[in-house]
Amino acid sequence: MSGWSRPPLDLTADQIIESWLPAAFEAASRRPPPDSPSVRVTLSGTGGGDWDICATDESLTVNRRPPGPQRGSHSNGDNDIWLRQSAADFLALLRDDPDLPALLQPEVGVMDLLCVDEGKVDLLAKIDGRLSFEIEGRRRRRWAIDVAFGPSGMRAGRPRSTVRVDSRTCEELSQGTLAPLQALLAGRLQIEGDRALVMQVVMLVGAVRR
Repeated sequence: MSGWSRPPLDLTADQIIESWLPAAFEAASRRPPPDSPSVRVTLSGTGGGDWDICATDESLTVNRRPPGPQRGSHSNGDNDIWLRQSAADFLALLRDDPDLPALLQPEVGVMDLLCVDEGKVDLLAKIDGRLSFEIEGRRRRRWAIDVAFGPSGMRAGRPRSTVRVDSRTCEELSQGTLAPLQALLAGRLQIEGDRALVMQVVMLVGAVRR
């Protein structure tokens, strides 16, 4: 399974999502719990697109959405989580970027993100809202992700909360030397908007690390 931990460096974002990800899931022995969330991923820029991703104990399905307004079976209400970011920032999550801290530690593979245990899925289901997370890197590099959870998050026209963090804090969080709640209480996470929503997500991130 080590060969499927991260995608090859020559793949574009759309190739990773449409081809590599289903193959990695097929090769893995781990499977998500039956009530795992369905996810919509929207990436802008070269290699971008709009996909619905659903993982079950039998298979992982990836469906690209056609461009334009979505109706019927492809409505936002069919998904539990909606991730929006640039294709470049999506790739930076999975490979090294010289101007950003390591966003995932080497021992964390893609299947670790797809297959969280049932208790953490229950915690995830309680989050309802939309927030953005930004990392200030070197040489004006900025990494960002916009995440919507639950019905309210899917309907929201913009994030209710924005969290900003510097590279050093992000690196300590990623390495586990700084707990998310500790960073929040110490003011090392800059928050605009709904702090209660941020606290829910911080608790989820802390649970996933354990």
